[in-house]
Amino acid sequence: MQVTILNKILYQDIPSASGMELIENNLYVIGDDSPFLYVLDADSLKLTGKIELFRTTDFRTGRIPKALKPDLECLTTLTIAGETHLVAFGSGSASNRAKCYTIKPSVMAEANAEVKEYSLEKLYTALQQDTALLSGDLLNLEAAAVTPDNRLILLQRSANIGPNALLQINSQEFIQHLTGNQTSLPSYTIFPFNLPELAGSKARFSGAYIFDDKIFFTASVENTTDAILDGEVMGSFIGWINISEIKASTGSQPLQTALITDQSGQPYKGKVESLVIQEKENQHTYRGLAITDNDNGESELLQFQISI
Repeated sequence: MQVTILNKILYQDIPSASGMELIENNLYVIGDDSPFLYVLDADSLKLTGKIELFRTTDFRTGRIPKALKPDLECLTTLTIAGETHLVAFGSGSASNRAKCYTIKPSVMAEANAEVKEYSLEKLYTALQQDTALLSGDLLNLEAAAVTPDNRLILLQRSANIGPNALLQINSQEFIQHLTGNQTSLPSYTIFPFNLPELAGSKARFSGAYIFDDKIFFTASVENTTDAILDGEVMGSFIGWINISEIKASTGSQPLQTALITDQSGQPYKGKVESLVIQEKENQHTYRGLAITDNDNGESELLQFQISI
C-alpha cells in the first residue's frame, strides 16, 4: 500500500482543522479551537463560507485558548427526524469538551442556519469510566463515521498507555440519547487496534471516512503522552479496515496502513487530522483529500492518491 501527496493547499483562514465531511459538492471542515464550520467548494477547493456554531468572546485572536476550546474533533452525518444533519462533537478529553452540534446542510447557506447544541457529558463520563476502553488513559475521541447499515463509528486516540480503539454504536440509540432521554446510554462495542510506530513513537487515530465498504482512517505520530498538550509531529499514516472484518474479540483487529509521502517518497511531517475519499479510480487506486492541523493557526489540505 502507498499514499502519495499530489498537491497541497494552505488555508490561513481555517485554524486548527480537525474534522472533515463531504456532502454532494460541499466540503465541510471544523477546527478544534474555532467556533465556525467552514464550507469549501469540493471542485475548486476554495473557501466559500462559514457557519457560526456558537458565540464566544474567546476567538478574538483567531483561536480559542487551549484551556477553553471545545476541541471539536469529530464530524459526520446522521439522519435525524428524517433529515440529513452534520454532527460535530468534542473529544471528551476535558469537561468543556463534551459539546455536540447538529447542523442542517439544506439551510446552511442562509445567514440563520439551523444549529442546535447538545451535551454528551453523560455518555463521555460513562466512556471515561470504562476500563476496557481506556485502561487508565484519558478519553480522547478524534473521529466519527457512519456505516451503510447505520452503525456510528468513533475512534479513540490513545494518549499514553491505553489502546487506539474503535467504538461501534447503534446510531439511532446515539441520536435518542443526544436529542431525547439522556438517562438511557447507547450500547457500544470496543475493538482495539495496534497502529504502526515511527521514530519510536506510536501512531494514534485522528480521522475516519467510510467508502467502498472500508473504514479509511488517518493516524498521526506526535511525540507527546498528553491528550491536551501538543508535541513534535513525526509524520502521519493513512490506512483502511474492511467493515466486514471487524469482529468482537479480545485481540487487535486487522488493518492496512501506509506512511503519507510526497512524490519523491519523503515522509510528510504534518499532523493529518481527517480525510475524505472522493473516488475509486480503479480496483487498486483511490483519490481523496486530507486536512492537516499546522498548530499555528493555519491548516493545510492534501490531495492524495492511495494505491493498494
